Amino acid sequence: MAEQLSRQQLYDLVWSEPMKNLSVRFGISDVALKKTCARAGIPTPDRGYWAKKQAGNETIQAVLPMRPPGMDDEVSIASGGNGSDQYWNEEEILGFVGAPPQFAESIETVRARVAETVGHVAVPHKVRNWHPTIERLLKEDEKRREKQLTDPYPMSWDKPVFDTPFERRRLRVLNSLFLAVGKLNGKSAVHGHEARQIRISFFQQHLHLTLDKPKRSSRHAQVLNTTGESNDPRLCLSILRGFGSETVLASWQDEDAQKLEMHMTDVAVRVILTAELQYREHSLRQYEWRVQRKAELAEEQRKRKLEAERAEKERQKRVEQARINRLLRDAAAFQQAGEIRKYVEVIRLAMARDNSSPMDEVNQWSKWALAQADRIDPTIGGRFLKAMQDEDAS
Repeated sequence: MAEQLSRQQLYDLVWSEPMKNLSVRFGISDVALKKTCARAGIPTPDRGYWAKKQAGNETIQAVLPMRPPGMDDEVSIASGGNGSDQYWNEEEILGFVGAPPQFAESIETVRARVAETVGHVAVPHKVRNWHPTIERLLKEDEKRREKQLTDPYPMSWDKPVFDTPFERRRLRVLNSLFLAVGKLNGKSAVHGHEARQIRISFFQQHLHLTLDKPKRSSRHAQVLNTTGESNDPRLCLSILRGFGSETVLASWQDEDAQKLEMHMTDVAVRVILTAELQYREHSLRQYEWRVQRKAELAEEQRKRKLEAERAEKERQKRVEQARINRLLRDAAAFQQAGEIRKYVEVIRLAMARDNSSPMDEVNQWSKWALAQADRIDPTIGGRFLKAMQDEDAS
């Protein structure tokens, strides 16, 4: 079973004893433990650290850096992974829950730290350094262009996607955003033929964005060209609640006074901050879920206990009633056995007086009758005690 530790707890452990010793506790190798620490942003002692410390030489303990935005503060240690999903069994849920999640930094402090790391985000007209994701799109577009030139029957589907000024501008804006968020572990990806599905991940937090022309509305109708496409050259960038969601968390677009490019620093900071807010909301929801689930399980246990107690009382009643029934049957059988013996005695006396029947036959009958009396008599062989031994007779 995976063990859950906070980054601070794991940091304290890896600086308290050698990794080879500590890894045994978690049932993994020291290499796997070191990789787990690296994924959680936890520094570990360099090679030779413990030898120097044991020799009394001066050593330097690296400081635990602040948790990057969007990173989980809980580290799952089982197979070397820093898992995102927390699976609780019933025993763990019913265990000590503790206080609600606390965050060392306020959102304002995180925002300031993010803004300092990101710096100014510009969108140059001439790009010298393409993000790998955007570079891949351009290479795919170049392949389409070559195919269009060499194919005797070119298909419109295969024409270059990013040749228009509007699409080139989209790529420049995305490129600047991807490079900016990459400074704080943002992993960017685009999907779809026209790269309209945009995702930026910060560890286990995934953000979905759109960057396209503003949506048309009945109040602000767009002018359409002969192909049915909007001539509006404006760009609108939005952070969505989730993939396919229409709920917009934040949005920026071209205005008469300022282009979208002028907002890119704010966009990058807000994207990164949204990942942190999303993580904090998830942590609080998970805590609230666990508190609620613990209460539900405790109630279920209480009901099961009451039901078990009720069932046991019913069983005890059935057992007691069965014992009483057995007692009554035994008493009746005892009485019948006595009546049979009396009857045998009377018959033997009567036959002895008048000699009307052969004594051999009388003795044979008497033996059989007395055997029947013994068979039903509960006092013989302690058969009456079975009434106390039967656990649940019907």
